[in-house]
Amino acid sequence: MKKNFYNIDDVSQLVGEQKHTIRFWESRITKLKVIRTQSGHRLYDYENLLLLKKIKQLLDVQKLTLDGVNNYLSKSKPKMKSIDNNILSDLKDLLRLLKRSR
Repeated sequence: MKKNFYNIDDVSQLVGEQKHTIRFWESRITKLKVIRTQSGHRLYDYENLLLLKKIKQLLDVQKLTLDGVNNYLSKSKPKMKSIDNNILSDLKDLLRLLKRSR
């Protein structure tokens, strides 16, 4: 069963980044829109996960700056649901690992 929303702990493990890094990206990347609960907790949907993996790839592999990532994302027209099959495959593998560890 696929979860509709993920907390920042889950997202941190799935993306492979520290929580403070994800929060920083949230403040700098305009396309990254995170839902907040009434108590202020962050909730990330599946599209957020795909976007975060894409941001990580753009920063780590293509060596873009955060401004470069913003420019790239604003110019790219593909919907976030159709991001690289490699990223989708990575996410599925990570989800399987998380399910086994619980």
